[in-house]
Amino acid sequence: MSEALTKPQEAPVNNDSPKSQLALAFTASGSEYFRIWVVNLLLIIVTLGFFMPFAKVRRLRYFYANTLIDQQPLAFHGDPWKMLRGYLLMLLLFGGYAVSGYVSPWAALGVFLLLALLWPALWRSSVRFRLHNTSWRGLRFGFAGDTADAYKAMLPLFLPGLIFVAANTWFLSGVDDSDPQAMKEALEAQLPWILLGFVLMAALFPLCLQMIKRYQHQGYRYADQQGQFSAGAGAFYKFGAKFIGLSLVGFICLGVTAAVAVPLLGVVFGNTGMGGAVLIGLLFTVVYVGLLSLLGAYFTARVQNLSWNATRSQALVFSSSLSVASLTALIMKNLLLMIVTLGLYRPFAVVNVMALRLGAVEVEVEGNIDAWRASAALSTEATSGEMAGDFFGIDMGL
Repeated sequence: MSEALTKPQEAPVNNDSPKSQLALAFTASGSEYFRIWVVNLLLIIVTLGFFMPFAKVRRLRYFYANTLIDQQPLAFHGDPWKMLRGYLLMLLLFGGYAVSGYVSPWAALGVFLLLALLWPALWRSSVRFRLHNTSWRGLRFGFAGDTADAYKAMLPLFLPGLIFVAANTWFLSGVDDSDPQAMKEALEAQLPWILLGFVLMAALFPLCLQMIKRYQHQGYRYADQQGQFSAGAGAFYKFGAKFIGLSLVGFICLGVTAAVAVPLLGVVFGNTGMGGAVLIGLLFTVVYVGLLSLLGAYFTARVQNLSWNATRSQALVFSSSLSVASLTALIMKNLLLMIVTLGLYRPFAVVNVMALRLGAVEVEVEGNIDAWRASAALSTEATSGEMAGDFFGIDMGL
């Protein structure tokens, strides 16, 4: 991949070019998606999971058809039969890793190394497949990211993972799992390495997230437009520090709530009262779920805003203003209704979240879209991307 593709030049600013907003709208309804979701779920169960790629295609085609940009819908052209090959490959890889752990720790390490070797290439194929099979106004998207940069983006998270698996392999190899004392000693011996892995993961995760987002957003192509990404690692480390701080405060509050509520409710209901135990468990669950919802909403909203506010092309400028409070309230409402309906509200919840997230994004265009042209380079890239994507048929949704 040329330097021009991996590090795109800053787009020239033309103050004389007319600017306009591309209106984004998500017109899907929960009731319509509910029917698609129920049929997909039943067919996945009946086919023991092999209908999964076909279910994904039906879902994506519905969502894309109801995602309007400037009143023009997206379209998804993926072939579910080709995607089935990729799905079977993923089952084989992850199934092999799950089974290898029961064979021996060394077998698990070998399969992990194989996954680490293949995963970035498969991930890149997934991104290319999804974009090439997505079109707007009759013109398909493309992806310009190369394989080497995919490996670089994934590398920071593979290092902690390798420490986890290697420590587990080294200290548990040859240990009789029927001997509790031997297992306890082996687990205690690998504990420092596990802690080291977690520390490295916390330290490298913001960098890895920034590299992944940069790789994705700089690779996006449409017509003669190619994505540019301006957010550096510092912005992601700043976000990571805030997220860790919020998590610590949240779990401290959770611990204080438990420390205060348990003795208090124990006095009110009696130490052995069933009502008190149920109420304590219910209170703890509500606070815990609320905390996880807040953390999940904060992570999703801040990453979306940080990523898209740093993304533009030669003629497109993106912005996102997703509210953490709005997303948290919606997630809590969705969880409550899913509990009440025993999970049947899930299709409505998915539609609601997508509508909120898409509604927070704005796109400003410089110039006239009708004048854009698909360059010969894009046609060549799209053709090679189609071949790679059609061979694996992988769509991991990243």
